[in-house]
Amino acid sequence: MKKTLILTLCLLFPAMVAFASDMCRDEVFLRRAYLTVTGALPTPEECVKFLDSKEANKREALIDELLESELALKYMQMRWGDILRIKSEFPSNLWPNGVQAYNRWVYEQLLHNVPYDKMVQQLLLSEGSNFRSPAANFYRGFQKKTPQNFYANINLLFLGNRSCADNGYLCFSQIKFKSTKEWKEEIIYLDFHKEVPWQKISLADGTVLAPKADSDWREAYVAWLTSPKNRRFAEVLVNRMWYWVFGKGIVHEPDDWREENKPSNPQLLNELTDYFLKNNFDMRLLMKKILLSKEFNSKASPEGFYEPQRLPAEVIVDALASTTGIWSTYSSRVPEPFTFYPQKTRATHLGDATVSSSELELFGKVSRDVSLESQRNNAITSRQLLFLMNSSVLERNIRMSPVLQRIYMQCHDVSQLADAITLQVLSRRSTPQEIALYENHMQQNKLSLMELAVDIMWMQLNSNEFLYNH
Repeated sequence: MKKTLILTLCLLFPAMVAFASDMCRDEVFLRRAYLTVTGALPTPEECVKFLDSKEANKREALIDELLESELALKYMQMRWGDILRIKSEFPSNLWPNGVQAYNRWVYEQLLHNVPYDKMVQQLLLSEGSNFRSPAANFYRGFQKKTPQNFYANINLLFLGNRSCADNGYLCFSQIKFKSTKEWKEEIIYLDFHKEVPWQKISLADGTVLAPKADSDWREAYVAWLTSPKNRRFAEVLVNRMWYWVFGKGIVHEPDDWREENKPSNPQLLNELTDYFLKNNFDMRLLMKKILLSKEFNSKASPEGFYEPQRLPAEVIVDALASTTGIWSTYSSRVPEPFTFYPQKTRATHLGDATVSSSELELFGKVSRDVSLESQRNNAITSRQLLFLMNSSVLERNIRMSPVLQRIYMQCHDVSQLADAITLQVLSRRSTPQEIALYENHMQQNKLSLMELAVDIMWMQLNSNEFLYNH
């Protein structure tokens, strides 16, 4: 492959987003929306359908369609799995049965669009078998099963507090565990005979709780936590969703709310929180509002608001697979070696941080050891660039690509070939300048049409336009 081709074409890409309107072009919005909502590239057919549509509200229609899709549900499940630390082995030790049950519970909450407050109530008031009462894995998945540790993680996840000095942890001191004859199964239950260890519970905001001795002590705290009056609870989720879309929170980091770390745009945070509360904690409506905002629809910086983000590890690996048609295979070493996942399983659908691959590790796959958003590393590194440019595995996948073979069989000239590959890899049609460059490259190096196809796909997979959501 002629690696000089990439150097010339990289100079062309920045010019393609420069135009008069404040809004990004349709091809940019299409790719941006698919990657943000589903973690997947649109198919060439989906690209053509959207780009050729003359409907005035086609962006809103696309967002509605994507938010209802199976890919969107699974991608959002992955995001929740990251912060809930859904993982078979250390440190969560949920085991595959628990992981499967927990993932299914998260998926069903998203499928039925369960309001955020109700979802959290189910999670924090859960009890029973970690295999048969999936939400109970929230408590099963801690290395240190102490009220203080439960409470610290709840404060981190739902209030953005990395430290909390009040005695609200006492509400979780009834929780007990007992094993069963099923390997790695535990029953989470409440000790109603436990002696009341307090006169009152005082929370950091001055709220005083007085749970009854013969009740589930968690109920009073959870009712306070998820109440619309506790505005911080809603704000943290609003900010987290903003972070998931833009890669930076209004409060950043999204799980570090301190007096010294104030919102960058308080008015925006207030307006989105008001909308979220007015719509009864509807997460799907909140996501739609963010995706239809002028910020998400704007040009990439420096001309516009949107800042390009390097794709997450799972998304890059899946994009390489869907582009070439050659998919990675995954297996779990738990509970026994060589438990294989079905063919064409997406990395975004694995659901278990114990399962990985060398490519996922290379691009910064999250470990799920902690509930911090910052555990995911989306920085571009020289090792990643060397892999894309020099990997014999990637080069072989391109040369053997069934997708590229199909494109070659259907195209009769450079223009058709360039459009078909560019739709597949970059979700847009090729420009006249690119086609001219490809034709010149083909003539100078005396390439066949198939050899040119290999060079074009290799070059595009090495471009910033492919690696970044822009």
